[in-house]
Amino acid sequence: MVTSEEQMETYEGPQTVHAGEAEAERLRRELEEERQRMLRLRADFENVRRRAAREQENASREGRRAALFPLLPVLDMLEHALEAGSSDTEFYRGVAATRELFLAALREAGAEPIESLGRPFDPAVHEAVATMRSAGVPGGTVVREVRRGWRLGDELLRPTQVVVAAAGREAGEPWQ
Repeated sequence: MVTSEEQMETYEGPQTVHAGEAEAERLRRELEEERQRMLRLRADFENVRRRAAREQENASREGRRAALFPLLPVLDMLEHALEAGSSDTEFYRGVAATRELFLAALREAGAEPIESLGRPFDPAVHEAVATMRSAGVPGGTVVREVRRGWRLGDELLRPTQVVVAAAGREAGEPWQ
């Protein structure tokens, strides 16, 4: 037998149904707000991850640049020693072998020499240190490398110091 008290507990009148719908709507809104919050957090996380990867790449590139740049004068001196020559052939071969190892190490680290001889002067990669008349060579062409330039990836590590052919100029005039 059902008592009148039990009947009152199981009876859902219009107010109880309406209150249940309002509660369900409130829960749907909260769920949607949490879903939107989760999407914003996911986007923030992806932005942080991409920024950290970009900063790590930049730090790596700058670290290589900082390590390689001071070594370039050492290579310059090895090349000057080879240009000067030596009466001791074993010494000369040793310097040449050291230079080749040095070049291989620079290339392995991502550095590449800039090819300049016979090419048009490019202020983005060349530093003109002199001009000279050169028969049969168009003005503005690199006729001599004074110091080799280097790239690290797409970036300039050190410009090439060059002598540029002057067209209709006096030798020694600054390049313009």
